[in-house]
Amino acid sequence: MRKSTIILIIGLVILAVGAGLSVAKIEPWANYVLIAGAIVVIIRGFVRTHEKDE
Repeated sequence: MRKSTIILIIGLVILAVGAGLSVAKIEPWANYVLIAGAIVVIIRGFVRTHEKDE
């Protein structure tokens, strides 16, 4: 499995946890987790671009 795929899976899991927290009305933590998941997915884009160059 490529590194970018693993990072994508981790990011999606973090986003799913954030969505669960949002539904459970745990608002401050839900926002932080959703932002962290979005950052992980963005980082995945940079890693994937780097993988394509090699």
